[in-house]
Amino acid sequence: MAINRRQFIKRSAGAVSVSLIMPRLWMGGAALGQQAAADPNRRVFVVIQLEGGNDGLNTVVPYTDSRYLTLRPTIGFKDTELKDENGASTILGNDPFGLNPAMGELKSLYDAGRVAIVLGAGYPSPNLSHFFSMDIWQTANLTGAGSGWLGRYADQKLIGKPGLSAVSIGNVLPKTLHADKVVIPNIAPAGGSDPFVNYTFQTDARFAGDKNNQLNTFKSTSTRSFQPNSFIDAIARAGFDAEEGAAQIRAAVGTYTPGATYPTNNQPSATAVSFASALKMVAQLIITIPDANLLYVRLGGFDHHSQEIGTTADNFTDKTKGQHATLLKAFSLGVKTFYDDLAAHNLADNVVIMNWTEFGRRPNENASKGCDHGTQTPLFVIGNPVHGGLYGEQPSLSDLDNAGNMKFKVDFRSMYSTILDKWLGADSQSILGANYPNLGFLG
Repeated sequence: MAINRRQFIKRSAGAVSVSLIMPRLWMGGAALGQQAAADPNRRVFVVIQLEGGNDGLNTVVPYTDSRYLTLRPTIGFKDTELKDENGASTILGNDPFGLNPAMGELKSLYDAGRVAIVLGAGYPSPNLSHFFSMDIWQTANLTGAGSGWLGRYADQKLIGKPGLSAVSIGNVLPKTLHADKVVIPNIAPAGGSDPFVNYTFQTDARFAGDKNNQLNTFKSTSTRSFQPNSFIDAIARAGFDAEEGAAQIRAAVGTYTPGATYPTNNQPSATAVSFASALKMVAQLIITIPDANLLYVRLGGFDHHSQEIGTTADNFTDKTKGQHATLLKAFSLGVKTFYDDLAAHNLADNVVIMNWTEFGRRPNENASKGCDHGTQTPLFVIGNPVHGGLYGEQPSLSDLDNAGNMKFKVDFRSMYSTILDKWLGADSQSILGANYPNLGFLG
């Protein structure tokens, strides 16, 4: 049976590297060798996944609720402790919440009206399995089945579009971007001065001096004439287009000049440098490729069942140090630097950033100075187009469910629908399968 090119690409998604399946047509609109011209109508959406289940109560701290410190006598923050490394308060104005002291950079964006915080996000009958709950969040389906919610968006809005419309940065394509009609490439950062260095046609490393011959042989073979719409024809065309597309992406991002200083030399931490490097790759794509409008990055390690705070040196008592503080500092610093970079390139008005995590943590700490899998969590939506402030409703710490977890107040799909309808220009009902209320942080 004949197989068309699109069918081949879809079926090959899990079997070959992305660099071998990215169609050349995605680079059709790229402005190579120059930065993308400002377009007031351009709308870029960046997703940041915090993997492991972020502790929402120690991220957006309800410091005025006496139950908070009752449930968390060791790892909880008092109001006097809600100060960043420079001594500036991280309390959110007159509201009864403060950001974790590690998040001074994000607090500055909040004060500037660039951050919306959605309190109490979750879903009915929460599942505390990392993988199942991630599937639920990624598909926007309480069964966890089907394609990703942004994959369905891509099937509607990105199919047939020229240029590189969507990219994931990481080790594997997230389920959020699994689609039925398009293939979204995933680029694994190489580290070092050129994180895109591996995003190219890979020749046999044993014969490095023969690289050009190997590449030319591949191109010659792939551009031979085959029976139209045959399987071999699909392989040849997809392979050739992918090689050409990857080469053009590398040429485009090579023209990038950073507009902000990203962390280096393991300062303030190796985690911060790694995450900021991924965001810098996203900035490179946004700034140099006008069609790059849907991007995805991840920050892992939030599963803190023990020693969430402190280090060995302080016997795990210093709440300004340790695993959670390190990760939140990486998130805060990385996002602020990324924002500054976009602003320097006059693109801050075009970009909305959203984070999510598969669940929060239990309200009570455990004996290991950590906390176990919980339910609801606060989420951030960041950018110049965002109406900053608090949205949703903080769940009560005195009215827990039968398992001792907080009851969610906002269906996370409301956040998706708000972004789909008010930023991405999509029909959220057709993508999410139901209507969800507009949370009001956009539009």
